[in-house]
Parts: sequence; structure tokens; C-alpha cells
Amino acid sequence: MARDDDPPPAKRPRTDCTGTSSNDGEPPPAKRPRTDCTGTSPIDSLPGDLLREIFLRVDPLPDLVRAASACRGWRDAVVSFPPFRRHFIKRHQAPLLGFFFDPPSRDVPSIPSFAPARWNDPMLVAALSRGDFLLTSLQRRPLLVEPSWFVLDARGGYLLLIKWDEGSEGLLALLNPLERRQRFFDVDDIRIFDDGDRLSTRHFLRGGLILDEENPERFDIFCVASQGDFRLRAAVFSSARADAMPMDGGWILSSWLEVQHPVDPAIDGGTWLWPDSGMRAGRFIYWPYMDGRHVLVLDPTHPVTPRLFLERITFPDGLDRAEFGRYIIGETRNGMMSIAYTDGFTVVLMARLEDGWAAGTWTPVDRFDLTDELVIMLGQLPAEDELELVAMRGTILYYTTSQMYHPSHNSCWFASLCLETGQGEWLFARAYDAFVQPYNHLSWPSFLKATTKG
Repeated sequence: MARDDDPPPAKRPRTDCTGTSSNDGEPPPAKRPRTDCTGTSPIDSLPGDLLREIFLRVDPLPDLVRAASACRGWRDAVVSFPPFRRHFIKRHQAPLLGFFFDPPSRDVPSIPSFAPARWNDPMLVAALSRGDFLLTSLQRRPLLVEPSWFVLDARGGYLLLIKWDEGSEGLLALLNPLERRQRFFDVDDIRIFDDGDRLSTRHFLRGGLILDEENPERFDIFCVASQGDFRLRAAVFSSARADAMPMDGGWILSSWLEVQHPVDPAIDGGTWLWPDSGMRAGRFIYWPYMDGRHVLVLDPTHPVTPRLFLERITFPDGLDRAEFGRYIIGETRNGMMSIAYTDGFTVVLMARLEDGWAAGTWTPVDRFDLTDELVIMLGQLPAEDELELVAMRGTILYYTTSQMYHPSHNSCWFASLCLETGQGEWLFARAYDAFVQPYNHLSWPSFLKATTKG
């Protein structure tokens, strides 16, 4: 019970139908700013420097794409800062998707086949389901008799192939199976051969790709051809040049190179080039001669025209007469020319010194003894007592446990070895009956490329 001396109860503010309180005509109290009751901030409020530091640790590339798709601010943090692309590409090797194998025979019309690197990888399965890895675009061309296509090179999500038509010099196909895009080049239009010399034999020898890792829409194609027994020439196509000068066609020819070794493999013991798409070191592309004494070198970025020349390289002991698949020329992380070769079941990595009194010699970098890994995986050592090197992409070396055209009863495993960490991975087993090219994901997707506003 209330006593007489108790103060009167406070009046409760009235609330009108709009939900606004009224206190006997007095003005309502000032509204407090609304706060998020969870105490969190929007995801796009993170500073760009912090985001990029986090994204730099995301691996593989498709995970970065998914993360950058979370909101516009996250994508802008990646797109608006070009140095991030260079740092990410340098830090993360483009994921391997699989291998393209040439048709085993030229006599039957066929196209290259694709072998996935692994089937238990969701990223790989998703890429294969979206892409055209059966190369159906090559099967839709209106020809009565479709000859076989062969792989020249595979880099950064692109695939370069060639086929020879009767009565023409051939046809090049540049495919992007991931994005289902294709482009064709008639070798006749390159004008790489001398029309004034119709009697000499003509050979389209090698071809390959040079990719701009930061801009997947920019690419170069290089070709090497011979005419007669002693003349070589290179041609380089630049997509940037073709866009700038469409009437030019985009192709630039080198001068003719007079060589001292015949094209015909039956002459002089077969001193010709190894069947390779071009071993890369720096801006140069190398094709070792089968004689083990000379290397054909192409500088496709020469300021005026592509430069083609011969270089005499002293290989490490035992490699001057090495068989195909025994060694591969590449480069180390710091840009030094390197060579990886097999010594039984050991992979040896050496670097070439370019300066000082020891310039031109090779210095050991590392050795990787794979004997134990082979025994654990195969149950015994391979019967051929030698591994065969297939390709090198960056610091990743791909090899097989059997030589090409091995007996059918011998299983052949494909595997990879990181020459930087020594970490290896077993991929798959299948017949090694044709030349093969590893196919990697794009180094940088178009989704994360800055758009030009017109």
C-alpha cells in the first residue's frame, strides 16, 4: 500500500499509432544511431592491402576466383592492383589439368586424346565438365577426309595443334578447351617459305606458344621451318600486333639462317632437332641437335625481327649423346638457365653460369633420388633402369617410369616432381605410345582482368 508521503509514479510516455512516443507535448528524445547488434562489419569494409595479403595465400587459382566473387569490393581489390597478379602467379603454379596425347599413328584420321591428371579433384572435374576436352571443334570442320591433328604445344590453358592437308603447307589450330574458343591459321598465309625456290624440300619443323600470364587474351605463336638442306627460318605471330595492324596479319619473319647440318635425318648420322616444342630459358627458346653439340636458338622478342641462330653448348658430362627424354632445358627461380636430367632413378638439376671465368659451365643445384618412391609405388624398380623426362613447366618436372613405345605388358606411370621442394605426385598409369604435352589451367582468368572503359 502506498503511503501519503510517497512520490507520485512517473508517467509512462504515450505511444501513437505510428509507434512514436509522446510525452505530454514534449519533444521526443533524440534517436541514437543504429548499430549492428552482432558487432560485425560488412565484408567489403576490409582494407585492400589486408585483402590482398589474405588472397595471396589462397591456392589454387579457382579458389581465388570464388573468393573474389563474394562482393564487388573484393574483386576490385584484386583487379585494381596489377602487382598482385605478378606476385600471385609467381607464388602459385598454374594447376595441372591433364595431358594431351598425340594420335599413335598418322595413317588413320584422328585427334589428340586427353588424360585427366586426377579424378578425385572437384576443381578438375568441374573444369572438365565445362570445357571441350574432346576437341569437338576440330571435328566440325567441313572436310571430306579429315587428316590427323597433332599437338605442337600447350601453355596457360591454350593448345596449339597442326595438321597437314594435301596440296597445302598445313593448318594451325589454337584452342582454349577451358573456354571453348578456337582460332585457325593457314600456314600458306605465313609466307615462311621462299616462293622463288619451288624445287627444294619444305619442312614445317616446330611450333609453340608464348603466353602473357597476366593477360590471357594476349599470345604469340612461333614456328620454325626449313627449306632445302641448309636453310632455316622462323615466324612469330603476335596477337597484339594483329590487333594494332590488322592488314599486316600479325606475322613477322626472321632472316634465313644458313646451317651446317642437313635436314635429312639419314645424312650425317641424323644430326637434327629433338622432337620438342621448344625448351624455355628466359626469353630464349632452345631445340638441341641430336648430335649433342649444337642448339638452335630463337629469340622471338628481338626488337626488329625474330632472331634465329645456332649456339654451341657444352652439356654436362654424359649428355652430349643422350637419348630423347634424358634431359630438359629450363630455368631456375632466379632466371638462370638450368638443365634437369636423369641418372638412373635420380633426377639431377644443374644451373649454367653466365658470368666470370666459369661462364658456360654447369654447377650442381640439387639431386632427387626417387628409388624408394618407385619401389613403394610399383613394388619394384622399372625394368628399363631409367626414367624418361616428358616436360618442364616452371619448376615442375613431368616424367614417366617407362620409355615411349614401351612393351604393352610394362605399366607406365606418369608423375610430377617439384624441383624447388622435392615434392612429387603420382598421376596416372596408361600406355605411353605417342608424344604428350601437359595441359595447365590459365595462369590468370579473364574474370580478374581489368576492363577498359570506353
